[in-house]
Amino acid sequence: MAHISALATYTALDKAEQRKAAAIANAPFTKELKNFKRDIANVKIQDDIFKNPALLKTVLKAYGLEAEINNLENLKKVLTSQLTDPKSLVNQKFNKKFLELAADFGLSTGVVTAKSAAFAQKLEARLEQKFGDPALEPKQKILVKNSALFKKDIEMFKARAANIDSVDELFKDYRLLKVVLEAYDLDTEIDKAGFIKKVLTSNPADKDALVNRVTDNRYRELALDIGLFNGVKGLKTSAFASRLESKLAQIRFEHNVDDEAPGVRAALRFRTLAAKIKTPYDVLSDPVLREVAFKANGIPQEAVRQPVESQARLLASKIKFDKLKDPNYVNKLIKQYLVQIETVSSAPTGGNGLLVNLFA
Repeated sequence: MAHISALATYTALDKAEQRKAAAIANAPFTKELKNFKRDIANVKIQDDIFKNPALLKTVLKAYGLEAEINNLENLKKVLTSQLTDPKSLVNQKFNKKFLELAADFGLSTGVVTAKSAAFAQKLEARLEQKFGDPALEPKQKILVKNSALFKKDIEMFKARAANIDSVDELFKDYRLLKVVLEAYDLDTEIDKAGFIKKVLTSNPADKDALVNRVTDNRYRELALDIGLFNGVKGLKTSAFASRLESKLAQIRFEHNVDDEAPGVRAALRFRTLAAKIKTPYDVLSDPVLREVAFKANGIPQEAVRQPVESQARLLASKIKFDKLKDPNYVNKLIKQYLVQIETVSSAPTGGNGLLVNLFA
């Protein structure tokens, strides 16, 4: 296969992402989310939430429960009832959206979860998925989502996950487990199922737990999302199904792009995660981030044989970590990486066919 310019492909994708970001910034739900973050910071007790219709309406909208704003007394009883009690109000509701909201919002135990950054991120993802414009996605990503194979895999996941009653059952279902791992870019690790099981069932709240000691952050992300340390309830929620569907589409899209323009997938991942990078160790804990950082700065791959402290000092001397929230600085690093990729590649760059496919 003739490869095309990774730098040109990334530049086109980056422009598309900027258009999408601009559209989201001007979307009504973005203002509502901003107001939610402002108001939730001042909440002290559960009652404060139910006394703020605008805040509550934003949350209900994200979960498809807008109409419940007119039934506050009952809503309060449902959302503050105990999730662990099978006879509680929330567990008696036929509409499972109540259960998902109650589990995510965590009002049965106070307001700590509701005020957390993790819940704000879930809220943002739900609002964007529900009210965002799908036409702003690259055409090739839309093709992935509309493909028969993708739809079949999502349907398979939902059907099989619904019938899983234990962690052991999940790990005995090879096809189901493979799709879960693929969404988190871990499908090549499926032969290490025993190790993966130990990681995902360890408690992230315990600083000494295995999930907090592995150097690959992909495991921790999956562990937090799927919640197997607390059983399989998280696996069976529509919130996790939605998260998996979004991540699986992104992973397959990136692989497709990378097949024709090697290096773009790593570049996209670096751009996505750059703002969360605080120290060299955040880079070294992720193989993709490390590859981009090393190549962008001309660090030979042999450096990975050095002690991790030495690698960290080397990166600190090359990268301005306090500037990784600046998209321009991040793009500069990424373009340095892609230039290096193209320089060492012997594959010809055969034109702009992929760009046409992506954005036609």
